[in-house]
Amino acid sequence: MRDSMDMSTPVTRGEFAQFEIRLEQRLAQLATKAEIAQLATKAELAQLATKAELAQLATKAELELWGGALLARLLERIDRSEQRLLAELARHTRASYEDMSTQISVIDEKYADLPPRVSKLETTVLRSKRAGR
Repeated sequence: MRDSMDMSTPVTRGEFAQFEIRLEQRLAQLATKAEIAQLATKAELAQLATKAELAQLATKAELELWGGALLARLLERIDRSEQRLLAELARHTRASYEDMSTQISVIDEKYADLPPRVSKLETTVLRSKRAGR
């Protein structure tokens, strides 16, 4: 990339891509430095060791125990939610089935007398064909 401040100088895609990569790397470095700056130093932790504040901090074992308990509660809630959703889905499926059955039965009722009428018609037509021979 050119060091010129002339804004009319064209920039190639390759130069722009290199600039983006360098910019992202620099931003990542700044973010990492800022995060590290927020962490306690060994000296600060040593000062806390003499104070009662250190006793209030959770141990790894306590954090793992709490994390496990939290995970168990989350899984239990997810399971209950899944059961509720399945029950709701079953209810909607039954309602849809009953509605469809009602619609189909209306059509079936229209044509319920069709087999006897067809039999009567066939008998009449066959009789007239035999008589016509």
